Amino acid sequence: MPLAELFAAVAEERDGIATEPPVDVEARAARWRLDGSLVAVNDEEIVGSLFVGSTGHGFGEIGMTVARDWRGRGVGSELMAAAIDWAREHDLHKLSLSVFAHNDAAIALYRKFGFVEEGRRVKHYRRSNGELWDAIDMGLLL
Repeated sequence: MPLAELFAAVAEERDGIATEPPVDVEARAARWRLDGSLVAVNDEEIVGSLFVGSTGHGFGEIGMTVARDWRGRGVGSELMAAAIDWAREHDLHKLSLSVFAHNDAAIALYRKFGFVEEGRRVKHYRRSNGELWDAIDMGLLL
């Protein structure tokens, strides 16, 4: 349940992940797959999570959340480094992700680890307020 609670808290911010509130925490927790899930913990509190959805085609799709108070403190870097190690251990040849075009901090993090822009999805996500947001697809060959 703590992973789903962190996910819901980040969704409440309405600008970092595609999901917007309300999040059914119990339903989300019931669907959570642990294989491919990496977590960052501080004093028994989950402060970040990253999920690598491994496909049958040799690549993994990444989704990451970091608690607001823990951003800019190395949590994302630790999770990303662990995800790359996990992907190599599981014989993946590539990691990919999609990030909102306005999320400069996340884009900088991904570039730091060698991800490159592979495309842009223009006005791809419809937000609850009616806005249409672009997404940048990024990839890292391992």
